[in-house]
Amino acid sequence: MAQAERWGVILLMAVFWFCGPVCLHAAKLGNRPISSAREIHNMPPAEAAHGYAVHLRAVLTYYHPYIDPRRGVIFVCDPSGCVFVSVPTRPILSVRPGDLVEITGVTAPGDYASIIEASQIEKIGHPGLPTHARKVTMDDLESGVYDTDWIQVEGRVRSIHREPNIVSLIVAAKGGSFGAVTTPEPGVDYDRLVDSLIELTANTAPVFNQRRQMVAVHLFFPSMREVRVIEPAPPDPFGQKPISALDMFRFSSDASAIHRVHVQGTVTLDWPGRMLCIQDRDSPLCMQATQSDTVPLGSRVDVVGFPTIRVFKPTLEYPVFRVSERSGSSLEPVAVTADRTFKDDLDGKVVEVEAELVGRDYSSPDSILLMRAAGVLFSVVVPREIPQSVSLPWRDGSLLRVTGICNTDVDAFSISIGNGIVRPESVKILLRNASDVTVLRTPSWWTPQHALEGFGLVGFVVVICLAWIAVLRHSVKQRTRDLRASEKRLRHLSEHDALTDLPNRILLHDRLSTALKRAQRFGGHIGLLLADLDGFKQINDRMGHQVGDKVLGEIAVRLSASVRSTDTVSRIGGDEFVILLPDIQCAYDAEQIAAKLAAALVEPLLIDRRVLQITVSIGVATFPDDAENEQTLMEFADEAMYRAKRSGKNRIEAENQRNPSSV
Repeated sequence: MAQAERWGVILLMAVFWFCGPVCLHAAKLGNRPISSAREIHNMPPAEAAHGYAVHLRAVLTYYHPYIDPRRGVIFVCDPSGCVFVSVPTRPILSVRPGDLVEITGVTAPGDYASIIEASQIEKIGHPGLPTHARKVTMDDLESGVYDTDWIQVEGRVRSIHREPNIVSLIVAAKGGSFGAVTTPEPGVDYDRLVDSLIELTANTAPVFNQRRQMVAVHLFFPSMREVRVIEPAPPDPFGQKPISALDMFRFSSDASAIHRVHVQGTVTLDWPGRMLCIQDRDSPLCMQATQSDTVPLGSRVDVVGFPTIRVFKPTLEYPVFRVSERSGSSLEPVAVTADRTFKDDLDGKVVEVEAELVGRDYSSPDSILLMRAAGVLFSVVVPREIPQSVSLPWRDGSLLRVTGICNTDVDAFSISIGNGIVRPESVKILLRNASDVTVLRTPSWWTPQHALEGFGLVGFVVVICLAWIAVLRHSVKQRTRDLRASEKRLRHLSEHDALTDLPNRILLHDRLSTALKRAQRFGGHIGLLLADLDGFKQINDRMGHQVGDKVLGEIAVRLSASVRSTDTVSRIGGDEFVILLPDIQCAYDAEQIAAKLAAALVEPLLIDRRVLQITVSIGVATFPDDAENEQTLMEFADEAMYRAKRSGKNRIEAENQRNPSSV
């Protein structure tokens, strides 16, 4: 009884080990559907994957059928909290934010936290959106603790992006920036929000990677009613007084730096939709610009944007520009040497430098030319707008005059441990168009590369000749090896039984002759056993020759495993085996080994799922006790074996010329 209780405890422990908290949670739930948004959201994803039944009554705070191509996006909140609900993209549901809905579905692991896979959503009322929202900071949002919650956060709108079914806001808050998404509403001027300080009420959601890790945060708000403008944006930013790019981020007690600024300048580089560089009266300024308008070099533009620092450089974030004067006079480049780009303050300026082309890099969408001048290496960025065919005539070794925007990269580590002064670590020249490169000198045909190619060709011919000689030598060696292997294989086939791979009569005769000569010289003893299987013919007749062949193969394995490595087990025909025992001490040793062999063969055989019982009759003859030569030794072993057969089989008979007797 105690043992049964002990096994019961062990079984319960095993169940708990494999099932763990999932089984405990399932036992707690029973057949009751989950009806709490917080309980679903806080469920471990591995547990939610079991698909527990859900029956939830909650207020719908956000619904968008288009934002995710995999599913429709819904957020709902009840008194316990909020949770994400996944629905099919079609059909479009007849629900709206503020509706009280009943959701039937199952739990699912989601992409970040656990969610509801809804099978049915039914509207049962419209109490409106929740009146209370948790006030949070950017640090709170980035912690992930408030995932899916209905929250309020303050921030300044930096940019607006519109698509057919989505409006996205980029909002800068204390501690970082986040995106906020809503559904477009007719007649709403979203652009007026740019540079406004707002209080936004929305559901939080993560931006996640494939390892279910949150890497950013964005919000979902149902309409403009959830956006409260705390501080309106200044009037027309293009109407503000322009400032100098040189004044950005210089010391000032003016707090207006949080707003957009207005700068004017001459366009020195335009990569539509990617980068815009200008030169104002005091300083150059480059910025990432998403506007796809093409602006001719030399044009005058007005730019508004948020001052920011990118890679240790002042720039404008989310800039918007207008062309005030097209195709003015373009700026003359500053002719410099490569080493001056590291010493002088040339970042953002139009420069002209002569250098040798030493290589190319096509690993990025913009191809890179590697240049060298006076021992200084720098790179030239050829924008993707310039066809690659234009740069093909620029051969390595050419002397080029390159005109473009000087762009310096800074060693961040040296700044962090240094005196705070930014010094260039590497330099890139950004091309504006194909005319920015002039070929001053093409390389001579007899360049080090071509010389290397010529020597390489000669070397290649020499290598081919040597390789051909090596191939011929290898072919001769291979043919010799094949002939030797074939000879060895033929010798093996001539000296071994094809069925069992045991030595045949020829090899047995050779080894027996050698053993007799050795025994005669050193006065040793030899044992010769002749074993014949009992009833083997009946196995062949009753079960077929295929079974008989497998029996012989198994017998050969057992005999070989039961003797010494210096002994010889041979098959001389049919079911007869001869075992040569050189260097034994006396005749009795041969009889002992015969008994060992008989015991090994009496064990049942399993052939094709059938159990077979085989016995053996063994005749024993020894040198010099029974015979003095090979022929007589074989005859006496044969006679002893037949005596064993006549005496009832499954016996061992020893031949002794002086006094024959059975064992």
